[in-house]
Amino acid sequence: MAQPYDAGYKLLFSNPEFVRDLLLGFVPQAWVGQVDFDSLQMLNGHYVSEDMQGRCEDMVWRLRLGKDDWVYLYLLLEFQSTPDRFMALRLLTYVGLFWQQLEKQGQLTRDGRLPPVLPLVLYNGLRPWRHSTRLSDVCHPAPPGLQVFQPGFDYLLIDENQYPDSELNGRQNLVAMLMRLEQAQTPQALRVIVDELRGWLTLDDQTPLRRNITRWIIDLIRRRASNGRISPLSDLTEVSTMLAERTETWAEHWVQEGMAKGLEQGRKSQAALLQRLLGKRFGTLPDWAVQRVEEASVEQIAAWAEAIFEGASLDVLLEPGEA
Repeated sequence: MAQPYDAGYKLLFSNPEFVRDLLLGFVPQAWVGQVDFDSLQMLNGHYVSEDMQGRCEDMVWRLRLGKDDWVYLYLLLEFQSTPDRFMALRLLTYVGLFWQQLEKQGQLTRDGRLPPVLPLVLYNGLRPWRHSTRLSDVCHPAPPGLQVFQPGFDYLLIDENQYPDSELNGRQNLVAMLMRLEQAQTPQALRVIVDELRGWLTLDDQTPLRRNITRWIIDLIRRRASNGRISPLSDLTEVSTMLAERTETWAEHWVQEGMAKGLEQGRKSQAALLQRLLGKRFGTLPDWAVQRVEEASVEQIAAWAEAIFEGASLDVLLEPGEA
């Protein structure tokens, strides 16, 4: 399920500067060096299938690859609470609808073919994305002779929380800065990053970009400082001043949030350990068991760990409501 602040991310990635920095900083592929970033164009993201079931929440950009041809970036901005095992299937459907529209509109390459598409998922959930990005890994193996008819499809996943601050710090990249803002644990740390942005974005033609970033940061602060009211602010300088004035007021709340994140990290570590123990006891875990362990409380995980050698089977041990 999408989070209520998805609109803020879509606002940021409606700026070509963010799309450029996403590709340059987080897509380590040679073709990125061959594109013309001055040609970036955002397209209408509404694609309708034959049964009139449409999609309108995703973003599609195109940019020239080489001299004449276009490459399309299908950017899926869905920030879910849990990773999606079947994301490759969803994206295959979305990209298929997109290609269908391009074919109907005659938007083909010079040799009459469908243009290349990069399906990209930007994920910022707390849980690591452990699922494969390859469609074939969620399909049952086909027998010999049938394999050739199975679709092959991969997508590029960017899991924001897998980038440590040591890797992001010092990079003059807007997407890296976005990740640092989300990972900031105190108002002081957030203000340092805001001041860095102020030093970067000084040109007059960057005014819309500064305004969109300011709106996103205000929304971030509102979520962090749930006990504080924030008046609308128009630029990053006002944000920096406000952070300096309210540091003491918000410090306790942010520390509590940081402690909560620490507890969640501890719970995830315990869940991962239990999964390894269950694997040794019962063999490869089915998806339902992995999900049940990942969603369990610390107390439930401890209870299962204590009973791991008593359960006759995995189903019995992890039966809902049982310890």
